[in-house]
Amino acid sequence: MKGPIQVIKSGKIEGVQDLGPIHEWSEGSADFIIEQVSYKGAPGAMAVYYNPPVHQVGNPALGAYLEGLDKVYARKRDLRFLVLSGANDPVHAGGDLKESLEKLDRTLAMIKEKEKSNASPAEIDQLYDWADNRLKKGTALHGSIRKIAQHLRVVAVCGGGTRFGGSAEIPLMADYLVGDSRSGMCFSEAMIGLIPGWAGVARAVVKAGPLNARYMALTGKEVKADKLKAAGIYNVVVDVSIPFPKMQKTGDPKGDKAAYAQALEKHDEETGLCLLPRGLDLAICPAEEIPRVKQPAQLVSESEIAREVERRENPQNYAHLWGKPLKEAGEEINRLGRPLAPQSVDALLKLFAGFERDSFDEAAFVRKEMEADGRLYRDSRLRAGLMATLEQKVADYREAS
Repeated sequence: MKGPIQVIKSGKIEGVQDLGPIHEWSEGSADFIIEQVSYKGAPGAMAVYYNPPVHQVGNPALGAYLEGLDKVYARKRDLRFLVLSGANDPVHAGGDLKESLEKLDRTLAMIKEKEKSNASPAEIDQLYDWADNRLKKGTALHGSIRKIAQHLRVVAVCGGGTRFGGSAEIPLMADYLVGDSRSGMCFSEAMIGLIPGWAGVARAVVKAGPLNARYMALTGKEVKADKLKAAGIYNVVVDVSIPFPKMQKTGDPKGDKAAYAQALEKHDEETGLCLLPRGLDLAICPAEEIPRVKQPAQLVSESEIAREVERRENPQNYAHLWGKPLKEAGEEINRLGRPLAPQSVDALLKLFAGFERDSFDEAAFVRKEMEADGRLYRDSRLRAGLMATLEQKVADYREAS
């Protein structure tokens, strides 16, 4: 096994005793390991996901997460904490958009065949089971972590750079978060044609309040570590001054790639040795010593969100840019912001319209979030968003003909 699990097994973290695996899974370059540990005499577990280079969470990994967390729950009487961690690389992506596009294209082709044979709407709808099943696994992961949290303290360590989509949603499922000072979170789904479907909106509401959750979900803007702490999402931010490795171009692509991989491994270990002790300290300290913000800072005002969303959700505002590479349209995109998918905005506004602070039911909200995201997979404009994102071009979100 490679990746950050080696830091835990290395004996370099003072106070950690490695007690062996609770769960091990690997497929290709991806690993998910849950290791039983003792930290300063307190028994616990550390769950580590690794899938270079951008750590997308695929369907097999979701299955591995669920199976492993079931094993942790079965041992809840013997453990005091669970720490969720992973690699400390510059980018942590959400889903595999290329895979989603391939599945969507196959689905659209099958729909045409089904329509020729006068298939029922229900038969056609079943062709989207691939999307529904992934969403169900993501929300089941939320349920599993929250169930464990009733018995253990659950901490997530967010090392490295920006976390997009599902890579942000999974740590948000924890009780407490430790953030790398270089890190950030970005709910980029509304710029693709989806919404966070794995409880990301619900958990942002719980931790940062509805206004900050609206800002993150509706605008798709990255929120950096200092603001994540001010908003109540991060409990601790660790100052990490280590620069991210960069791919060198020496004229030897194979050698450059190998050197970059080696540099990432070294960076991962150095960063892990900075962050993991803080995560473990947070996992065992008295509850009254856990850093918290008494009143989450409001990242922006309601009117600022409304103005920005109104500008960016109108496809006609981008008519002169449709299909242009983002780099070529850079000046205009900096002024306007990247286009938002109107269907995503509509889904999010409806989701928030049903929010009542005094009667907020997290599990019920998560189900609504999942169902809303599922409907967006069926929207004809999703393909335009996937293509534009993969090709790094300006999306055209007019109704598909």
